[in-house]
Amino acid sequence: MSLDWSDLLLAYLHEPADKALEIKGHEGRACRYAEAAGLEMRPDQLHGPEDQLASSVERLPMPSSHALVVGPHDGHLTMVHPLSGQRYELEVGPLDEAEVATVIQEITVGLDSPQKKFLALWRLLSERLAEQKPYFPLLPADTRVPDHTVWHHLDAAAGLKAALSGPRGAAMLSFALGPVQPFIEAARSVRDLWSGSMLLSWLAFHGMRPILEEYGPTAFIYPSLRGTPLVDRWLIQQGLDKVTAPSSEMMRSPCLPNRFLAVVPWESQGTSAQALAERCTEVVRNAWRDLASRVRQEIDRALKKCEGFDDWAILWDQQIEEFFSVTTTVLPLAECGDERIVRLFGEESFANVFPEAAALRGLAEAIPEKDRPAFDQSSTGRWQAQLEISARLMEACRTVRHIPPSTKHKSVPGKCSLMGTFEQMGPARLEASRKFWEAMSEHVRIGRDRVRKQERLCAVALTKRFAPRFLAAAMRIEENELRTPDTATVAAAQWLKNACENGFALDPDQIRDEHEQWSGQWLYWTRPDQDKDEEPVPKEVWQTILKARGDKRLGPPPAYYAILMMDGDHMGRWLSGEMSPLVEEVLHPEAKTYFQGLNDSRVELAFKTRRPLGPARHAAISEALGNFALHVVPKIVKEHFGTLIYAGGDDVLAMVPAAQALACARKLRRAFSGDAEANGGARNGYYKIGQRELLMMGPAATASCGLAIVHHKEDLRFALQQARHAEQAAKAAGRNALQIAVCRRSGEHTSVLCPWEFTPTAEHWVTAFVHGASDRWAYQLYGEMKTLEGLPVGAVRSELIRQVERSEKSTKDLLRIGEERSEGEDKKLSAGEALAHQFDLYLGHLRSPRFQWSEQRAMAEFALLCQTASFLARGRTH
Repeated sequence: MSLDWSDLLLAYLHEPADKALEIKGHEGRACRYAEAAGLEMRPDQLHGPEDQLASSVERLPMPSSHALVVGPHDGHLTMVHPLSGQRYELEVGPLDEAEVATVIQEITVGLDSPQKKFLALWRLLSERLAEQKPYFPLLPADTRVPDHTVWHHLDAAAGLKAALSGPRGAAMLSFALGPVQPFIEAARSVRDLWSGSMLLSWLAFHGMRPILEEYGPTAFIYPSLRGTPLVDRWLIQQGLDKVTAPSSEMMRSPCLPNRFLAVVPWESQGTSAQALAERCTEVVRNAWRDLASRVRQEIDRALKKCEGFDDWAILWDQQIEEFFSVTTTVLPLAECGDERIVRLFGEESFANVFPEAAALRGLAEAIPEKDRPAFDQSSTGRWQAQLEISARLMEACRTVRHIPPSTKHKSVPGKCSLMGTFEQMGPARLEASRKFWEAMSEHVRIGRDRVRKQERLCAVALTKRFAPRFLAAAMRIEENELRTPDTATVAAAQWLKNACENGFALDPDQIRDEHEQWSGQWLYWTRPDQDKDEEPVPKEVWQTILKARGDKRLGPPPAYYAILMMDGDHMGRWLSGEMSPLVEEVLHPEAKTYFQGLNDSRVELAFKTRRPLGPARHAAISEALGNFALHVVPKIVKEHFGTLIYAGGDDVLAMVPAAQALACARKLRRAFSGDAEANGGARNGYYKIGQRELLMMGPAATASCGLAIVHHKEDLRFALQQARHAEQAAKAAGRNALQIAVCRRSGEHTSVLCPWEFTPTAEHWVTAFVHGASDRWAYQLYGEMKTLEGLPVGAVRSELIRQVERSEKSTKDLLRIGEERSEGEDKKLSAGEALAHQFDLYLGHLRSPRFQWSEQRAMAEFALLCQTASFLARGRTH
């Protein structure tokens, strides 16, 4: 089936971006803007089936425009954050039709096809208009229910236009690629970790390509693709040189999740949708096969100089074919109406299945006949119901696992040292296997990547290890721009920066360029040739390291780093609409007044129900998660001297120096919600970069985080496991919290909970310890805790004060946090009193209904948190 791209372009322009600025006459403006894009649009083309469907599944029941019109007042539009329901006033300017028309013309001039014009406007129009007026990306689609933007509506309308181009309506197509965690976390080095993340993002993009090429980017409900580096690179390949090429830094940041949801044509018995799903699957498998084949060819070429290894890859094809699983489901929307939904849920009526949606339909019935619009408003809530069925269908399909066939070979080698479920490559006999892997470590180099002497890898692990060179070529970036630090360099990143600023030439990239080698391990060696398996340290570099380590301003480099794992809380509930704000919260005050004036009990019932999830609000979630992953996470991780492994929406994996871990985690958490105090001056629920305010998940959304503080020599797989356990512990404790696991080289491991509200205090402790505050009191308090646990809280508080007040003056000065009000008067607290006050606050958090910890357990946790803050600051070679 061939899509008419002119129709898709008209659907995207059916409502002008500036509609909210002046609703009267907006249809004429839409036609003139289409003319500026080189198309002819008649007024009767403005409201096709896609617009009606996009409006009916998204908007709340509303009276017709003659009964209720809402526009700017005193240069302001009342807006509602789409996910939190918080209301704010958006300052806007007057309508400037010529300005909008000029931008549209500039974007489309010189483009020779409707397809290119559509792609260019989809990618650039919002961005270019924002350069003229920063408020343009925030303008609402419906001023009466201003909780989603006109861009969300235009994307939904264009996506549905393409999906309705077939004869049998639209379908939801869901796609998921796995396994994710086992693939990423089977890593020996930071480069392995990044390679696995990038491969998954790259393969997920390949899975999108059949839909992207046939129906355009607006077909995707999730994830948000506008501004995604891989999509921008694809747009440039389509001939859109007006799209700015993404930087190499952006290209090497994996930001596409392993799943997507799209709307596509269904056609007869789903033949078109099913065929499209199969194409998505096959494209992914072919991309993976091709990459694995290229790696195998390079290994073969390198091993030609060695004899006796011609059959080293007997198991290669079987392992490559078996590893990844792709699950797709297709749900026809037209055939999944109210009656079918009721039958699928085994209920008697739609109201029994989705009572809130049924209550909202009562809102339409409450509107007087004379005020009702011409189109039907009885399908409210259907999209959310269909979405839930699609999700359940996907979950059911993913529980059915393919059982791989047993190997046909009688004699097989041992297991892979990274992925224990697969056999290693090479001969089965031990002596022959040893010689093979010696040859691999000596002769096989693909770019900067190699196999170490003790490693024994399967086909999947080898493909992952040697993928960077081929990924760099596919992403059109230089291979040397894919440099990733080792764990020692991560641990010492801030120390290295300080060393450079103090005159020591210890820039890893510069040293690598000059000497063709760099290892963070050098910073901790006692002699320049300490490791027999590594090249010795260049003489001048070694001398610089010795001088820097002996400098009193720097001291020895930190030996510990943090693995940070963050995950949004209740994301399934967000994507199912369970976390949506109430209807009365998202209505414009004038619309709310209109309904209240009807004096109908159905109105009050509807007001107290949750706003149903439609494609535009789903797009708002996608946009918020995309903004966080693409624009915010890399920026914050970089500010804290960290290395980003991946950011897939709400899911973040990064590595940062230990002393920066708390600050980085807290800043990410605040940015996730768009905390007004930490987002560059943007309003609550947004994050400001330059002049643009980017949508975030809003204050109602929370996230949990795990930090694993580990030595740079610790096995990376163990470290990742500890970070994962810490993240899970934060969620199990009550969510919206930080769990810090400290894995000391001595073998003593501890784990402590820190509510987000308390992290500023813990950060203050870390800063105090970094600047020289003694930590004796923290260790003494922790050592006494078994005895103190049986005492009343007041006794423990007194002991805390006593321990701190015994410290030297410099320590007390660093720990003191200012003034607190006492008995109606300002009183400067002593360091001990300040710590006691923090002790009370911490116990209050952990004993709250959210956590419900016992008094004794909370006291012990406080002592452990004090000790943990000391370790974060001082972690050297402990």
